[in-house]
Amino acid sequence: MTHEKICLASDNFTPVHPSIMEAISEANSGYAPSYGSDTWTAQAEALIAQSFKASPKVLFMLNGTGANVLALKLACKRHESVICTDIAHLHYQESGAAEAVVGCKLLKVPHHEGKITPEGISKRLKIERAFGKHSTSPRVLSITQPTEVGTVYTLEELKELARLCKQENLLLHMDGSRLYNAAVSLKASLSDIAKAASLDILSLGGTKNGLMFAESLLIFNEALQEGADHLHKQNLGLISKMRYLSAQYIPYFKHQLWKTLAEHANQKAQEIAALIKEIPHLSLSHSVETNQIFFTAPPSWIPHIQEKISCYLWNQEKNEIRFITSWKTTEEEVKQVKSALTQISHHPI
Repeated sequence: MTHEKICLASDNFTPVHPSIMEAISEANSGYAPSYGSDTWTAQAEALIAQSFKASPKVLFMLNGTGANVLALKLACKRHESVICTDIAHLHYQESGAAEAVVGCKLLKVPHHEGKITPEGISKRLKIERAFGKHSTSPRVLSITQPTEVGTVYTLEELKELARLCKQENLLLHMDGSRLYNAAVSLKASLSDIAKAASLDILSLGGTKNGLMFAESLLIFNEALQEGADHLHKQNLGLISKMRYLSAQYIPYFKHQLWKTLAEHANQKAQEIAALIKEIPHLSLSHSVETNQIFFTAPPSWIPHIQEKISCYLWNQEKNEIRFITSWKTTEEEVKQVKSALTQISHHPI
């Protein structure tokens, strides 16, 4: 089913890129060993390692929630806890999976433009550690890059968080569901980001940027690799016909398709953000640094916007709407957004 309306609801709504479909089709030939013992998986692992200029253990997953849960299960014992922002995917968009499956407590810290700050972390650590064995033992800092509101941690900000983690004996996990958009925004490589953050473990996305059903977990910290294969299976993440998943990563990294697609999505977001700035009574809620656009609108306009443009009313209390662009967003659709918002702007408030 296709959407007749302009679709800016989510990059999850977007079709799979043709190159990825071709890669899946090419993998659909003859017999191949199961559970990741095939040549496609080996090639994908090598290409990812090359891109990150490191030798992480790579576990391919079907979804981001599964990758996040497995990451925390590898990093946390049941009496330990995870520090994250109060808008982290872990906290409010993954149905309590971390608490339910991992059994860890999430220590929420108020965000600033989507980001967690060293001051906020230090304050939360002090509170949690005040009662010794009567509290949890903070073990992991989990950040999202880019953040849930589309803002991006700079390389210097990542280095500062890494220094704090080392000082406080915390492991650093990154939820990178849209990491490619962040890399393009920073004009940095994926390895630049991983190195700046001194990452222990990374949930690396793909589905939101052109892949079909492909996410992965990159374990940089060798101490966390022990037992990872068993937990991958135990947590229902290991699929039998792995070649159809891992094959997607071959054109994605071999030809830096991830970068091309993310650049396009980010650029279209900038174009739409510029349109929003021109229309009175529409106001951007956050800096538009990747492919996510959050803005407020008069309440009476919101039904008209949603009638013409598929999108989410993200925060009803604030009358805040979210647009998300993707590799599939066209120049014609940007023009249609301009026409729609201009027309709506003539409606009474």
